[in-house]
Amino acid sequence: MRHNNKNIVAILLLSLFAFSANAQQKTTKDKVLASVAGMQEQRQTIDSLLLIEATQDEEYEDIPSDSLYGEWDNETLNPYKVKITEIKDSFLVDCSEYVHPIDNIVTSEFGQRWGRFHAGIDMRIKVGDSVRCAFSGKVRIARTGSRRRGYGYYVVIRHENGLETLYGHLSKILVKPDQEVKAGEAIALGGNTGRSTGPHLHFETRYLGNPINPRNFIDFDNYVIKYDNYTITKAESFKEFKEFVNSPTRYYRVRQGDNLGYIARKHHTTVSRLCKLNRLKATSVIKAGKKLRVS
Repeated sequence: MRHNNKNIVAILLLSLFAFSANAQQKTTKDKVLASVAGMQEQRQTIDSLLLIEATQDEEYEDIPSDSLYGEWDNETLNPYKVKITEIKDSFLVDCSEYVHPIDNIVTSEFGQRWGRFHAGIDMRIKVGDSVRCAFSGKVRIARTGSRRRGYGYYVVIRHENGLETLYGHLSKILVKPDQEVKAGEAIALGGNTGRSTGPHLHFETRYLGNPINPRNFIDFDNYVIKYDNYTITKAESFKEFKEFVNSPTRYYRVRQGDNLGYIARKHHTTVSRLCKLNRLKATSVIKAGKKLRVS
């Protein structure tokens, strides 16, 4: 639509110049007056089209997510692969329309947990309770994944303010990929799917694929936003995540079916290195639930 308007403007401008040249050759008063009126009418038409064009440009620029994200992937949680060092510093996020996903207490915090990084905040929930959308946006992922591993049933929504939010361990999903949703709209029902020790909602806030502690701008005690506008910075917004990634000591909790070879490949190390760090032999049998040092 915007390109068509530009073409129309160009055509009308050419017509205006031609009309003006023609008018100069007219000698009678009536014809001159008619040409002036015609030129004024064409100018008004051009001004109207230019106003429409400018308005459309402003509307386009008002949606930060349109300029931030080039990828639209309905399968991959983080298809962007943008490093924190590559992120533009000081990005302002409009949080004014925020609605808390579920009004209940926090059961697990953001940060390192059991040798892994917990990229969100867990909130107590009953199976079947409604889960609300935090901000208006568009559903990118609505997956009924494994009932025993990972997030289980989960939803990822990209918001117009530049954030993406994730809602995990759901029992039922009420939305579909590419669906537009509003802040406060019910998008799912609480559950206990995935890697979960009991019913709870796992809630994440991400920017260009990188997790941000939701407590930076959300008051989980009163279920409200702390600031209408939150500024994302490299130094503060990703502090916990960077500390974990750069930590010299990391751990891995063994799962059913794991062996030293698999764990070594997963963490880009060797079996001999794992054995040295954990005082094991290459032939050692490791039980599920055991925590191993991997770096």
